[in-house]
Amino acid sequence: MKDITGTLGDELEGKRIVLCVTASISITEAPRIARLLMRHGAEIIPVMTPKACEFVSPMIFEWSTGNDPITKLTGRVEHVELVSPKSSSRADLILIAPCTANMIGRISSGIADEPVSTLLCTALGSGIPILIADAMHEPMLRNPIIEEARAKLEKLGVKFIEGKLTESKAKLAEPEEILSAVIYEIGKLQDGTKDESPGKLSSTNKVDDKNSLEGLGLIITAGPTREPIDDVRFISNPSTGKMGIALAEEALSKGARKVCLVYGPGVALPSNFKNVSDQDRITVNSVVTSQEMLDSVLTELSKRGQYNVLISAGAPADYTNSSPSEGKISTFENPTLTIELTATRKIIRVAKDGHPDLFVVAFKAEHVLNSKELSVKGIETLKTSGADMIVANDVGRSDIGFGSDFNEAIVLTKSGRVHNLPKASKNEIANEILNIMSHEISNTR
Repeated sequence: MKDITGTLGDELEGKRIVLCVTASISITEAPRIARLLMRHGAEIIPVMTPKACEFVSPMIFEWSTGNDPITKLTGRVEHVELVSPKSSSRADLILIAPCTANMIGRISSGIADEPVSTLLCTALGSGIPILIADAMHEPMLRNPIIEEARAKLEKLGVKFIEGKLTESKAKLAEPEEILSAVIYEIGKLQDGTKDESPGKLSSTNKVDDKNSLEGLGLIITAGPTREPIDDVRFISNPSTGKMGIALAEEALSKGARKVCLVYGPGVALPSNFKNVSDQDRITVNSVVTSQEMLDSVLTELSKRGQYNVLISAGAPADYTNSSPSEGKISTFENPTLTIELTATRKIIRVAKDGHPDLFVVAFKAEHVLNSKELSVKGIETLKTSGADMIVANDVGRSDIGFGSDFNEAIVLTKSGRVHNLPKASKNEIANEILNIMSHEISNTR
């Protein structure tokens, strides 16, 4: 039952997580959550309320975790054993998933009369991180008493993992979203450990981070391209190039030997590019169309020995107009317009075919997918594109992706690693991507 431990990563290796479950219909997702955490290295101790045992047999959790569920208070005082600083069984993190409105109210009021509430009331103030993934109907979520209870727990350091509000229900967060939150709290990415600074992402590569890219030459694409319909109209997308700019900035700060930024229309270059101490380290090439972006990348790659890495963070148009018109098409003469579109050539595929030793990082932009679907799409792209690393992100959200100063991503590598990068500034995300990349490159040399 524990043979799956660590099969997807070691970010939670050696970590003991207490998974508390309450009487929500979402409890059916809890075994999946447990197994996903185990696949990233965790040991899971299940704790169930009496009502939760009526929803799902404790045997399910015994099977899914390999440990006997705690279903009642006994003379062993498990609630003390799991939080005591002197106990060898002390938890590294307590997760309630799913957590009902009833349980939120009970914990915030100090009520402790069954295993989950007693454990939480004992753990508050112990220094053990507590995460709550709640699930309830929207009217309960909006109940001022529950809102007050949540605020009270947050003030005590408890963190909530929010799911989507759909069909008048606050749904349980996806297992992958819960995994991401857990890794952020107590996990490690590869050889590094979590940076405890508030609001900071963990760092994968702690060995002389300032010079972690020393000796490497990088080509980074950024921003959109434009495919002409006529001489004044074009096909494009909302990309602003902020992610590519952030990657270029962070690469320079990490000591990259050379960075070439190939950027599309509308991308604002930062003034600090002009202040790089060695101007030979930064080259900027402005392009308009997808073909121009591809040509620019191939031209740079033809300079033997200059570049080891291609990071395709740009958003070149996927289609181009087969026969753009000269001048401006008259809407009076053409109240309807039909144009034939042809798929553009994929930059990463062409680059990798011509330069098989090139380390390629590709971005996979998807629209309104949950974490599981995003991971699946990323894995598919990793298998078919020839890339060595995939950065998958959701551009359907207004708070991250296109135009935003923030991003959130799942990074997948050919070595089989999965890195969940929670929402942070694009420079922080870029820093983490480059750390992961540096680690992967050093392991393949």
